Amino acid sequence: MSYKEERNPFFDVRMESLTTESGIVIDKMAIVNDDTEDVVGFVSPNYDMVENKTVNKLFEDAIGDLQVAQVHDHLDAVTRRWRRRFIFSEDSLVYEVKPGDTIQMMLEIFNGYDARTAYGYELSGFRSICENGMVMGRQSLFKETFTHYSENIERLRNSFEMKFDAFAENVVAWKQWTELPFPEETFKNFIDSRDYLGTRVKESIIDSYVPVLNQEKLEDTKWGAFNVLTYLATHDTKARKGSNVFSARHNSINRTASDLYAFDEHGLVPVEA
Repeated sequence: MSYKEERNPFFDVRMESLTTESGIVIDKMAIVNDDTEDVVGFVSPNYDMVENKTVNKLFEDAIGDLQVAQVHDHLDAVTRRWRRRFIFSEDSLVYEVKPGDTIQMMLEIFNGYDARTAYGYELSGFRSICENGMVMGRQSLFKETFTHYSENIERLRNSFEMKFDAFAENVVAWKQWTELPFPEETFKNFIDSRDYLGTRVKESIIDSYVPVLNQEKLEDTKWGAFNVLTYLATHDTKARKGSNVFSARHNSINRTASDLYAFDEHGLVPVEA
């Protein structure tokens, strides 16, 4: 991935009590990054904190002997939220969508210190012929979160197995998309129908369609349109500080790519609430 995280994702954290200037004790605790002294969250005194390194160990144990080709870390501006991506090289987890176009399965684990971000994981794909070429799946199928900490590795293993099967089934849909025409006008209609996208963002995405298709040697099919969106999400988004994966633009384009699953090329479908 083009973003390279230079900060330590496994920093130690401590909890400190809060008081007002006049000495009034507030019934909240601050979570502090020991490396940077940044406050990364405010929680109740009985908050059961789960550190990034604990989550990482939990998932590394669950992965077991699966072969991993690459690992990438992502932190937001103040290290409040963390994501780690494992790109697998295991033969059974590499899929050919069309000749010469393969997808490696990618596992993203995540955690946060803001008392709202659960820890968990999500499966998506990494398009082998395009550097940074991440493709998204349907989150409801490939994502699971854990609000309470559990060391039940077997539960995670079973969860992975079910999600892996769902991912393999999803590849069948991607293969079908390679045969579905998706001309520029259809792409424009699809983007215009996304009410949550601002006018300038819509124009930027639409104007990028043909150039990205040509640059990445993609055809104007639904698979091509899907990869244009995921290309823009990974190449054309930035954050002022920290990883682009936490930026609003990345999230909105990611949502647009997910919407493509429910889009009928023969008629617009409403945006889901």
